[in-house]
Amino acid sequence: MMNKDSLSKIEKLIESFFYNEDELNKNVIKASNEAIRNGGKRLRPLIMFETYKAISGDEYSEEIIAPFLAAIEMIHTFSLIHDDLPAMDNDRLRRGKPTTWVSYGEDMAILAGDMLSVQAFEIISKKMQETDDFNILKRMSRAMYTLARATGAFGMIGGQCVDVEYSGKKMTEEVMKYTYALKTGALLAASFVVGGILAGASETEVRLLKKAGSYVGEAFQIRDDYLDIVADEKELGKPTHSDEKNLKITYVNIVGTDESLRRIVSLSENAKKCLSEVRGDMSSVVEIIDMMVNRTS
Repeated sequence: MMNKDSLSKIEKLIESFFYNEDELNKNVIKASNEAIRNGGKRLRPLIMFETYKAISGDEYSEEIIAPFLAAIEMIHTFSLIHDDLPAMDNDRLRRGKPTTWVSYGEDMAILAGDMLSVQAFEIISKKMQETDDFNILKRMSRAMYTLARATGAFGMIGGQCVDVEYSGKKMTEEVMKYTYALKTGALLAASFVVGGILAGASETEVRLLKKAGSYVGEAFQIRDDYLDIVADEKELGKPTHSDEKNLKITYVNIVGTDESLRRIVSLSENAKKCLSEVRGDMSSVVEIIDMMVNRTS
């Protein structure tokens, strides 16, 4: 069973970085805080946290990892807020609750997402200013770059751009894999890599963590495509058949249901093999991977 103590600790750490909802701009802050609180599984910070703990061992420091845990969840949430907008997927339900634009309006949802994308790097850079250890500071700098790269044009946002541009168009498997590698894989890979970098992983270990994250990201997105077709809307917590509605070609459309499920298993095993070559007890991380790729919601 996944470590409930880690999840509880991550929830508290994330909320400790929230802005107060008591100034004239409180609506946008309330919208963003509420979006993060809205029942997310915290998969990315969980992976980062457990990877960091496994590799760092006795050098474990909650203070160093904390802003990165909050930042990656802020970035993930900003992407969901924008994904749900009428100009994107036009979804009214997220995790069984009204999406941000439905509750606060399109204008406030756009601004809430924008704010979170900046807040993520604000909280990291603030912690860096408080750090005197040069080696730790260098790790934090590299980790922040890794997170930024995984978010921008050559990461999550770049993948979303390709996804939007190919809506309703014929997409080859090659383009599909490229899209998934950026849209979903980049931020998930960053979860592994940032945890490793902050813990002092070797260059070889960083490469293995990146490969593991890429495999998991692809498997996770294939599972998402599969659930969009077969899952119950109430259990999934968001509208099903939204890819079909938005004329999006998915992995399942290209290779079929059976092959999609086979690839999920294969990709997961590849990820676990990479992790087996990284120091520390990775059993908690493997448990999270199993939960991600076998989920029903």
